[in-house]
Amino acid sequence: MPWPQRFVFRPLETFLLALVILLAGLGFVLVAAAANLRQGEPWFSGLFTALLAPAVMAVALLGLHLLLQGRGVKTEPLILPIAGLLVAVGLVMIGRLRGPEAVWQQVGRGFLPGVAMMTLFIARPHLVEQVRRGTLVISLVGLGLLIATAFFGVLDESGARLSLKLGPLPAVQTAEVIKLALIIFLAWYIEKEGEEAEGRARPFLSWLRVPAIRYFIPGLLFVSLATLALVKMSDFGAILILGCLFVAMLYAGFQTRIFITVAAIGLGLTLLAGLILSATWDVPPVIQHRLAAFLNPWSQAPLLSGGQPTGLTIAEGPGYQLQQAIYALIAGGLTGTGLGFGLPNNIPLAHSDFIFAALLEELGAVTGLALLAFFIILLARILRVAVLLPPAQVFERLLLVGISVHLFTQVLVMVGGNLNLLPLTGVTLPLVSQGGVALLVNLAEIGLALALAQRLEEPLP
Repeated sequence: MPWPQRFVFRPLETFLLALVILLAGLGFVLVAAAANLRQGEPWFSGLFTALLAPAVMAVALLGLHLLLQGRGVKTEPLILPIAGLLVAVGLVMIGRLRGPEAVWQQVGRGFLPGVAMMTLFIARPHLVEQVRRGTLVISLVGLGLLIATAFFGVLDESGARLSLKLGPLPAVQTAEVIKLALIIFLAWYIEKEGEEAEGRARPFLSWLRVPAIRYFIPGLLFVSLATLALVKMSDFGAILILGCLFVAMLYAGFQTRIFITVAAIGLGLTLLAGLILSATWDVPPVIQHRLAAFLNPWSQAPLLSGGQPTGLTIAEGPGYQLQQAIYALIAGGLTGTGLGFGLPNNIPLAHSDFIFAALLEELGAVTGLALLAFFIILLARILRVAVLLPPAQVFERLLLVGISVHLFTQVLVMVGGNLNLLPLTGVTLPLVSQGGVALLVNLAEIGLALALAQRLEEPLP
């Protein structure tokens, strides 16, 4: 049907996007004005240049909005505005912490490619079927990139290999790719084998059922290889997220009486592996340091590496980052010091691992709680699409569950680490922290959700 005949207005989405664009422009203006005042210049100097990045973001978001209207989509008017708001907050904070160059890097490497992926999925929802058919290729490519990173990745200051550089291209954080690859693989495999596995499950202790182990070998093999690669990379935050994805998608994909049995067996194997590792594996220094900092960031105990003193205390080493995050939280209070008037750059890696702490300092706990509320609404809307899809669309439903669990786990682990409620893992805040590949993957996930939301308006077969 031609666009003019199926064009529908999405007034709520229009209004919310207008607010997002307004807030993004205001945020960049405030950051630029504060920088001018600190340098003794007129507050309005260079404001036109400061508004270029939010203008690009506005054009991209409005383009997606018009595409949804042109396709006659009536459902889910909240997903796009909330995702846009989170991206806008991230760009404003990145501009505050690292300047315009970092903003354009985030826009060029993450936002615009992510918007291109969203455009493809929204305009061609049938591409989800192509994703399903290409599952094995996507999974093997993701796993191959991860293994290559484990052996040939770029070393960072902590000794971890978190990114892979291919020729003149920018370094790619392959752990972000493997998360989406695992979601796609598990959704495909559970759809393919789940019903047969449940049908052939044997009774165990009356109510419980035990499926044949052969049905779980591919999933366990994929997760095990990815985990071993991540261990070698020293990316333990990604391991935690992969584990949560694996458990959550098994829970969503199988009957409770089968899931409980499998979870019990998995827990036993995990404990056995833990006992073996505790006796044979030397915990990497980066993990030891993060745990020591979590227990007491102000500890004056000597910092050890390989059993040898480094000449620093825990407070001077890994504890320093947490100290500064806690000081930022205290300084921000409820309403913050004001955008551009705090000292968030005192926190190492404030633009990525600690962007939530930086936001709490300048915008306050009220804004931080509001940001978490928006994440909850976004995840609830994605899960709503999964629930409303026809039961026969197993792959699509599981895909949305995996996306929701991925975003939720990453927010939980990142915020917990920033507030010293959990040990640090190096996980970033979805859609907000600096990281081109991470933003690209997150926006692709949002695009998949919007593509599948269009199926809610199709007549049931």
